Amino acid sequence: MEQANLLERLKQIRKNDTLNDVAFQKELIEKLFPNTTENLVLDLSNVTSAFYGILLDNIGKEFGYDKIDKVSKTTFYSIGQIKAKQCFEKFKDMPIDSRSFLIVLISAIYNASPEYNFNVIEMGKETTIFELYGVDRYLRVLNNLSISDHIEFPTLSPFMVGIRDFFKLNCKMDIDFEVTNIKNNETKHTYKFELLND
Repeated sequence: MEQANLLERLKQIRKNDTLNDVAFQKELIEKLFPNTTENLVLDLSNVTSAFYGILLDNIGKEFGYDKIDKVSKTTFYSIGQIKAKQCFEKFKDMPIDSRSFLIVLISAIYNASPEYNFNVIEMGKETTIFELYGVDRYLRVLNNLSISDHIEFPTLSPFMVGIRDFFKLNCKMDIDFEVTNIKNNETKHTYKFELLND
């Protein structure tokens, strides 16, 4: 039932699909279309992380694994700037201060990182502290490809720098990172952002 509801909600995207064999199209939908919204979101998340990991692995094979950390950092930095711009455009009264990091991160979690959870410890103009925890899809794909030793963690550090630079914030960033369950690729990050006086 949920699959039919999901398909109905996505009918604008799927409206141009045509297949003359209606019975076969129905079978394809039943077997291949996500059963739930959760499955859809997790599948998209897995594809995103696989693309990231496979690309880094291919760069490593072609140019050397000593090059992939720089590519990873540059990519996350750029994504941080893109997400900051998207938030700024969607959230017209968005505060441009230490809370900006949290707002952009929550936007990224809601849209692309469903296996992460967040816990806000302190949120104010001058200081914002929050935890991010759960399955780290990037750690998972890098471990699966046996290339995680070539990447500096947390991979989200440059993402935060991208946010900072987009909003031109003068702040101190403290980031603590730990792998809490290596078998399940679970991590915990604690972020503290403090505005500095100019």
